[in-house]
Amino acid sequence: MRLTLRSTSLSALVTITLMSLLVNCSGGRSDIPMARNGIIDLRDYEFNTHVTLDGEWRFIWHDTSLGTTPHEGSKINVEVPDSWKGYRYEGLKLPGKGSGSYFLTILLPEQVASYAIKFPTAGTAYNLFVDESLVGSAGIYSNEPELASPKYEPKIYNLGSKVNQIVLRIDVSNYDHRLGGLWESITLGRTSEIYHHRENKVAIALFMFGTIFVMGVYHLGVYSLSTRGVAALYFGLFCLVIGLRTLTTGEVFLHELWPSLSWQFLVKIEYLTYYSGIPLFYLFVRTQFPDELDKRVGQVILGLSSLFILLVLLTRVETFSSSLTYFQPLSLLIMIYVIYGLVLAFIRGEEGSTMVLIGFLSIVITFINDMLYVSNIIHTGHLISLGLLIFILTQAFLISMKFSKAYDTIDTQRIKLERTNSAYQSEIENRKLAENEVLKHRDHLEELVEERTEELQIANERLEELSRVDGLTGIANRRSLDEELDREWKRMLRMKQPLSVILSDIDHFKLYNDTYGHQQGDECLVEVAKALKASVNRPGDLAARYGGEEFCIVLPETDLNGATQIAELVRQNIRALRLPHKSSEVSDIITMSLGVATLIPDRDGQPGVLLEAADRALYQAKGNGRDRVERNLTD
Repeated sequence: MRLTLRSTSLSALVTITLMSLLVNCSGGRSDIPMARNGIIDLRDYEFNTHVTLDGEWRFIWHDTSLGTTPHEGSKINVEVPDSWKGYRYEGLKLPGKGSGSYFLTILLPEQVASYAIKFPTAGTAYNLFVDESLVGSAGIYSNEPELASPKYEPKIYNLGSKVNQIVLRIDVSNYDHRLGGLWESITLGRTSEIYHHRENKVAIALFMFGTIFVMGVYHLGVYSLSTRGVAALYFGLFCLVIGLRTLTTGEVFLHELWPSLSWQFLVKIEYLTYYSGIPLFYLFVRTQFPDELDKRVGQVILGLSSLFILLVLLTRVETFSSSLTYFQPLSLLIMIYVIYGLVLAFIRGEEGSTMVLIGFLSIVITFINDMLYVSNIIHTGHLISLGLLIFILTQAFLISMKFSKAYDTIDTQRIKLERTNSAYQSEIENRKLAENEVLKHRDHLEELVEERTEELQIANERLEELSRVDGLTGIANRRSLDEELDREWKRMLRMKQPLSVILSDIDHFKLYNDTYGHQQGDECLVEVAKALKASVNRPGDLAARYGGEEFCIVLPETDLNGATQIAELVRQNIRALRLPHKSSEVSDIITMSLGVATLIPDRDGQPGVLLEAADRALYQAKGNGRDRVERNLTD
């Protein structure tokens, strides 16, 4: 009874965990941007995480074997991820083989940021162009079959700093597989997040491979000692096959370990592990429940799988890849039959049938997921390795439970006596320790609470201070600026005194970053911030980072002439830094343009009006040649 309860609890936990993972991986959120007519609008996307560039891409066919002559006006919309096979192009149905170009315009936020693209495998060679510049490729792309060369190699392309938009063009050729095109999702995100995401995926894949591989070696060792018979042999071989398969899907980590592997050989391994894993799995389950699963069915499965394996070994990818459409339904039928046998074993009360059934259901769910994913019906990714890992862990847990049950049967009474004695001793020791602890800390309890409270207060004050300071420059950040401006607006409203704002921008700072690099650019921002802070000395004045290379100074009780003088002082102090800027169109050193605005607050106005006025003055300063101060008096 205890074994059954443990099995049921673990099985329920496994099922809930698996279903949660599938839901989380499904990517079915409706708020994710989708491409439409070759354009994906990410201007309002916050890029807290990466985004898939799925949806309608523009496509033009290059292969002339259909009798078409490609031109700019003959673009059509195709779905990505998907194969181009079956799409209508100028009245003709596209085949799986050929070549074409995909086009996508990505609208980005106006703020400059560093982006990267994570490119999975494509069918089966490509060149990636970003803003008409070639940034990378996999295999050899060509319109001529004899020159094209396939390759599976997931990559990350660092696009550097971008703003407003990116135009992608991906030239894809395929003459070696039954399907061609962009058949997996391409992801875009901030550079650091993309690399971090790939590292997580590789770590998970390696973890699953290591776990499955160790279980395989362990069971082969068990079989060598003849302690579990042929079931351990089948299970060990099955684990090794599936472990190898995890290295040929997803991130294709086997290519990282062995770069000289040919594309043909890599695809053959992927298909062979699938075609051989099914019969090995069936033979393992049948050895555990021989009365529920027919031996003759196993012989048929072994014979059919052998035919598919021979097809993979003796033919090229373009031939044996078509066999997948036949083997997947066969695999599904085999799984349905195994479920029938396991349910029958469960009804009959066979030991371990519950654990095996739940573990096998995890395989069925993830297998169906992979079939739908390969068919581009859903976009969850390959999850069969996860299902197999869950099944393998349930089997390992079942084996440990059986050993534990046998051990309990032999030493039940002895263990009960030892546990009772240990419990009494432990209880006595715990009570003594508790009494000693109470006596030890009774006199110091209030002091300890006081110390902890003081430490917490100091930590909270430090956190509050850090939340208002720009992490790079050390001056006030945008949040602090908004709060201070709102506070001074209300104070000047009561006092009927003028409030001034200076909005400044480093001239041609993007060219500075392009010339000296972002690290030098950060150092430049720090020096400029120090100069701004040193230019305002009154306690009520505030120098803050407005965003990027823009800075803002709030000057309460300061009229337009006074604010203009301070702005001119700031401009001179920036020039006095003598920071080289050989790419500037204004000077060979760092310069700054400044806009000044002043008003006396009224009850109907908002601080944003003052910022807008200063921004207009700043825009005027840039338009009048930069490295100057312009002012704007706001009524």
